[in-house]
Amino acid sequence: MNGEELKISEKIKGYLGSHGYADDFSVESIAGAGSGRRYYRISSGERSSVLQVSAEVNDDFKKFVEYSQVFKAEGLSPDKPQSGSVRILYPEVIEALIHWQNASQSLFSSHTDLWLRRFDFAALKWETDYFTDNYLKAHCGIDDIPDYVRNFYSLLAVSVDAQTKVLMHRDFQSQNIMIRPNSEIVFVDYQGARRGSMFYDIASLLWDPYVCLPLDMVKDFFEYWRFQYKGAKIYTKEDAWESFVHASLQRVMQALGAYCFLSKTKGIQKFEQYIEPGKKQLRVLFSEFRQIAKATDSQVFSFMERALL
Repeated sequence: MNGEELKISEKIKGYLGSHGYADDFSVESIAGAGSGRRYYRISSGERSSVLQVSAEVNDDFKKFVEYSQVFKAEGLSPDKPQSGSVRILYPEVIEALIHWQNASQSLFSSHTDLWLRRFDFAALKWETDYFTDNYLKAHCGIDDIPDYVRNFYSLLAVSVDAQTKVLMHRDFQSQNIMIRPNSEIVFVDYQGARRGSMFYDIASLLWDPYVCLPLDMVKDFFEYWRFQYKGAKIYTKEDAWESFVHASLQRVMQALGAYCFLSKTKGIQKFEQYIEPGKKQLRVLFSEFRQIAKATDSQVFSFMERALL
């Protein structure tokens, strides 16, 4: 075995042995997360698995283990697309997300803790405050946040909180999506799952700054989701797009705040490269939002234009 930086416990060795792994299996570090979790690939001949090592046994880790069992029992496949055509892969990922969303009512009925874990106004407002603290203040040096911007945050949170709620992954982006050799789509990092906006996960996927899909492709894939997901039929095409843009603003502001926090405060430098792509996606989103905004103070757009230069 190589990969001396990781000590494999006897329990894990026993598990691997019972699943056909040889004693001289190899261990390779493959990724690290902003949360402090590390991932390793364990290989033996043609067998391969991914081992997650949590920084500490906290509530998130316990939720990861608990939800793994729950989702597996429900027939879901929780577990960055790395190759292949975007036009081929994204519809498959979207269909996997729809399968996840379709399971909402069954899961909420049998697991009240998921139903009670609501991504509500307070959580949504926390996201935009997080963006303010880590991007506007810490990164841009803008200390004076006008009331009209804070009012905009509140109205946005009210709008997204009012959207139809489903089982929400909460961090549904390319780095938490994997493709197995048999082309099956699986998700990771789902310990944050809860009951929230039906538009939030599809927004997270399509505006992902790790990928930066162009606007025309975002619109095409959103229409694919809207057409395929029966739950979206309660919205007109125009209302669905407006709700999607609102949820998208929420998500990308949170992501941009996270890149700043992880790179500047936690010192994980690899996240710094995603600040500019996050700004780019947010500029496009505010341009789309400007076309549908009904009661948003025009000063909000001027402020954000300056902040996102």
